[in-house]
Amino acid sequence: MGIPHARALASEAHSRDCFMRIELHQSWDDLRPLSGAWNRLLAESASDTIFLTWEWCDAWWKAYGCNRSLFVLTAWEDGELVGVVPLYKDRLARWGKRWTRLLIIGDGSGDSDYLDIFTKIGREREVLASCCQFLESARDQWDWIQIEGIACASPLIDTVVETAKETGWKSVVESVPCASIRLPESWTSYLARLRPRMRTKVRSVLCYTERHLALAPAECNSVEELDAWLDQLFELHSRRWERKDRPGVFRSAERRIFYRLLSRSTLQKDWLALHRLNWGERPLAMQFGFRYGKHFYVLQEGYDPSFSALRPGSALRAFVIRDAIARGMHDYDFLAGNARHKLDWGASEKFSQRLLIANNTAASWISMSLPHLSSSMRGRVGRLVPASIRAWRREILVGHNKLALTGRNVNGSSKTERLLRWSASHLYSETPLGMVSRSLADHYPSSWFADHASGTGAHTASTCAIFRYHRVNDQCDPFFDALSISQFCAQIEYLVRHCRVVSLDQIYAGQVPQNGSKCPVAITFDDGYRDNFVHAFPILKRMGIPATIFLTTGFIDSGCLPWYDQVRLAFKLTSACRLSMESAGGPSAVLNTEADRLRASKLALEWLRRAGDSDRILWLAELFRVLRVPRDLNLPATMLTWEEVRKMSKAGVSFGAHTVTHPVLGSLSPTRLHEEVAGSKKTIEDRLQLPAPHFAYPFGKHTDFGVEAKHVVHQAGFQTAVTTISGVNRPNQDLLELKRIGINETDNGLFGLKFDWSRAFGSDRN
Repeated sequence: MGIPHARALASEAHSRDCFMRIELHQSWDDLRPLSGAWNRLLAESASDTIFLTWEWCDAWWKAYGCNRSLFVLTAWEDGELVGVVPLYKDRLARWGKRWTRLLIIGDGSGDSDYLDIFTKIGREREVLASCCQFLESARDQWDWIQIEGIACASPLIDTVVETAKETGWKSVVESVPCASIRLPESWTSYLARLRPRMRTKVRSVLCYTERHLALAPAECNSVEELDAWLDQLFELHSRRWERKDRPGVFRSAERRIFYRLLSRSTLQKDWLALHRLNWGERPLAMQFGFRYGKHFYVLQEGYDPSFSALRPGSALRAFVIRDAIARGMHDYDFLAGNARHKLDWGASEKFSQRLLIANNTAASWISMSLPHLSSSMRGRVGRLVPASIRAWRREILVGHNKLALTGRNVNGSSKTERLLRWSASHLYSETPLGMVSRSLADHYPSSWFADHASGTGAHTASTCAIFRYHRVNDQCDPFFDALSISQFCAQIEYLVRHCRVVSLDQIYAGQVPQNGSKCPVAITFDDGYRDNFVHAFPILKRMGIPATIFLTTGFIDSGCLPWYDQVRLAFKLTSACRLSMESAGGPSAVLNTEADRLRASKLALEWLRRAGDSDRILWLAELFRVLRVPRDLNLPATMLTWEEVRKMSKAGVSFGAHTVTHPVLGSLSPTRLHEEVAGSKKTIEDRLQLPAPHFAYPFGKHTDFGVEAKHVVHQAGFQTAVTTISGVNRPNQDLLELKRIGINETDNGLFGLKFDWSRAFGSDRN
């Protein structure tokens, strides 16, 4: 049976005193003249949301409708548009048969919420009765109708179900959780609603972003800027999901087209709310949403995972919510889903409805029963599978996803390399090989090694190892190397189990075991990063381990970032494509990729650390100008405070000097040498009222300090001085040139292997 002509149906409706004409539109060009009437009717309906506007539907159909068939019904009364049923046909194959379902325009791509039929208020029943009559006469054209996300407040849901029942169709309604913040009249009132911990978090992230970083969000107000802004949104969103081994929604070319078309039309209507939080030229976070009437809808968000420690996504969301309150918006709607983070922001759970209507028994089974059966079956099967097997399956899937996304093997290594690493670790940790190797290293004759004494008259009494750490955190930031918290904990546990952990005081006093006993090791940290207090200190305290932290005193409690970390941050932040510092005797490099920027930052640091103080200040300013980053780069709360230093000191952590400003000592005049070396020692002793007998050379190679600096260190009264020269310290090692080891290894077996190798052969080979 074909579709009846609209005029024939209108005559039938008139005979029943409905005075309603239903028209079917199967061409978008046929609908286009109705755009103005469409939006006017929507504004007068009880279903008014941005997801049903002409702008939304027009952009969606242009992006997604090329392989779909339009099936829009409009209801007319006395020449006036009084109802719209914005449907399209979607065909799918199930159980050996092709089925046709009718979906609301916007459904099927994951972009739209709160979809509905819309009518003039008070005319819902008449419109739906006439539309159902039309659909019944055309029932051979469809099998079921599916409407996703009908708002609970919609008056149409009960009317649709009742009308469907009268027609003899099968229907089911399911609840879909959503989350929305009901906005109060003031920001203070909003904060008061939050749980204490979340309230503190929101205040903290705003204070850090506004006051310390001096950042504020911008909003896109120009059609000419849209493409560039959207490109950044697509990239940030994709990078965020790649970290979770998922491709993200903007992999789809159709979705990117949809967002570009929608952004243009909604910006012209003053509905678009596209915000960006920039640091210099680098976008840290973006949010894509809409202000429609008194409602704020947030659709997509993205942030740069490289700056996740700054919580830019949270900062931007707080900015936008505060702005929405100031504008008098009624709510901030997270749309579908009730994830925990939405509720943490003060959202209340609400529900929209999913409506299914089938015109025959077979279609009702396929559309309603089968999806529910599949879901419940997966749940039951999942509960029967052991957790270890499910975890193994997830690991395999994650590996496949990484390979698909990046074209590289997990961890960037081949199967052969991973097998070799696993074999070496297993042999060393699970067989007697490790025990034998450790025993040989413990008993290695010290007389086989050359005497490294160098004229100060103070030498180590036996073999000992000093471990060198800097940062301990889980930020995974390639520009700021750090050992993860779990890695650090595992290394300390290994050393406690297989070695004797001693202090630098004990090494100086010769209170360490002789060869044949457990190897003595000492733990040291350079610079004075705050994560030493936050992450490393609790582990050391729990295990009762002595440690020494060498402080660059000029940056402790200053709120300022050391100059070398400013350089690293500049290269992390820059959007420049090329570095050119030849005029100042500096490096030249391309900056197209993160790897390029990492290499260039190392070249720039090598160049700057050889410069004198005054030259370095000038060249830093020029470097930041070339990189197009702010001149006052800072990451507050990166370094320790004196209060934190005192707390650790009372718990047994000792503190040594690492100069005042971390210069290359070999390039300083005698006066500046004394200021840096003796000045840092005096500051620590004054602050803690304790001696500071240990020193660490900045950068730490022979070419960085030299004989004169070593002499000044000795004159200042330091008992020991550590370098960054790799290796263990043999008997007769000069106490003012102590070597250290740094092993960045995630596997305990390989960590032990590398450590024993360094003890046996004098290098950690890292």
